[in-house]
Amino acid sequence: MSSDPLSRTLIAGRRVAGRVKRRLFPSAEAAAWRKLCSVAWQTPRYTPGMIELLGYRLHYTDLLTVAPQWEDTFVRELHAFRSTKPAPRIIDCGANVGIVTLYYKRTFPSSRVTAFEADPDIARMLALNVSENKLSQVDVVAAAVWIENGDVTFAKEGADSGSVATEYHGGASPRVPVPAIRLRDFLAREDQVDLLKLDIEGAEHRVLADAEPELHRVRAIAMELHEFDGHNRRSPATLGLLERNGFRYAHGGIVPVASTSVHPDATDPFPAPAAAWVERIYAWRE
Repeated sequence: MSSDPLSRTLIAGRRVAGRVKRRLFPSAEAAAWRKLCSVAWQTPRYTPGMIELLGYRLHYTDLLTVAPQWEDTFVRELHAFRSTKPAPRIIDCGANVGIVTLYYKRTFPSSRVTAFEADPDIARMLALNVSENKLSQVDVVAAAVWIENGDVTFAKEGADSGSVATEYHGGASPRVPVPAIRLRDFLAREDQVDLLKLDIEGAEHRVLADAEPELHRVRAIAMELHEFDGHNRRSPATLGLLERNGFRYAHGGIVPVASTSVHPDATDPFPAPAAAWVERIYAWRE
């Protein structure tokens, strides 16, 4: 940054002007997000419904958790992905109601997407959003991405935090059996995967470790690393796995999260550290 006071003043002025312009004249994506937030605050939690946004018919199970997903995806574009292919192969693990899937298909209309969602009710909403918005070449798989095929017990939180029960660190949630697909086996049937997106609420560590022999088929990974156990941090091993398999990676931000199972110890020197968090990671091959 320039040390010239006038230059600094001009740069600061442009930034302020940019913020004012975005507030007064929001993009279509930001305007849709504002509408979503306004409706969400008036809608009881865990109330299924449908809302029209940006020309999409969006079915949901919990509108309040859809709002940050929309902002991250369509406003902040945290899932932006570049490919030299007009029809990249994308695997969306933990697709929820399909907001990121919609974004990928908007960016790459000819892409071939497989969208996994474990929660049976949310998977039904995902399938509706794919069919009613006429998304071609999108396969919805109502199953958990896991380390073995068959069935697995799933903690059904009902919004965006459900997970395989052994990886769940939230409050009380009903447990239900759901189908499970071993990611390693799924990848083995692919020639190449251009993007593997993982948002599977803590299961990503075990799933990636199990799938390591097939990661040579994957060109890029966008994932959330969940750290819930202060005595057993797993991200270093997962990041080491990426490096070991030829991936470069970058950090996309950390969000502290409330946890019912992680609490600061009375003897800790810091009274209120973020003991649990979600970290966004982007990894790719050069």
